[in-house]
Amino acid sequence: MGMVDTNKSLKIITIILSVLLIGSSFQLYTSLEKINLQNQTITSLVAETNSQKQTISGLEISVNNLKQNLSRTETQLKNETQRSKQFEEEIINLTMVSRADYGVLAVDDNDVGHLIPLEVIIKDGKGSLFLNVANVLFDETLQSSAQTAIQVARDVSKKNMADKDILINIKSPLVEERLLISGGSAGGAITLTAIAAIQGKTLRKDVLMTGTINNDHSIGLIGSPRSKGLAARDAGAVLFLVPVGQKDEVGKIGIEVREVGTIEDAMTYVLQ
Repeated sequence: MGMVDTNKSLKIITIILSVLLIGSSFQLYTSLEKINLQNQTITSLVAETNSQKQTISGLEISVNNLKQNLSRTETQLKNETQRSKQFEEEIINLTMVSRADYGVLAVDDNDVGHLIPLEVIIKDGKGSLFLNVANVLFDETLQSSAQTAIQVARDVSKKNMADKDILINIKSPLVEERLLISGGSAGGAITLTAIAAIQGKTLRKDVLMTGTINNDHSIGLIGSPRSKGLAARDAGAVLFLVPVGQKDEVGKIGIEVREVGTIEDAMTYVLQ
């Protein structure tokens, strides 16, 4: 009886161990399958990553090529723009009748005055007016002020200029501060320069002025007269002309300051 029980127990143990072995083998197989799947996934991800790296590398090459093409295009455009400007200047020189140059006074963001080159060119044309301003901020009054200036210059010179075009160039060198011409304050200087161009005269560079121009030839008030006076002095002027009533605002600046009521008054000091 004891032997039978022992054999029976051994069988049971064997069965249990077999079940456990089968279960362990199944779990091991399942784990190995998971590992294989994970390895396949990792391999796939590595391949995809390498493919993306190649794509990125190709895109970087394309971007660099585009940058190089853009740089070449910008250079070509810049060269074409320069050639176009040269061509325009050559055409103007061919048709130019006369020119005069002077200066207008402006202030920057810190209320510091600056002298900006001013040029008026008269050429054969159809009575048109062109205003070219570079590196200078200006308000809407500059255009109307320039038109008034040319009209007054025609009145003073007694010429209708119907067959002539007039070009006004106000081009400042590049500076860090923003230069501003406001309130038509360049009107008087533009008028004097236009008169000089029409009459074939020159302007004294050691006499500078500021002031608006009105249809009745009067010179109107401007802003920042002292800052502009200091700029005139620093530019080498020995005489600074201002609108009537603003001499005291300029104060002592080391050069002579005089008030002018009309453009005709200013002409006596500036035109020669």
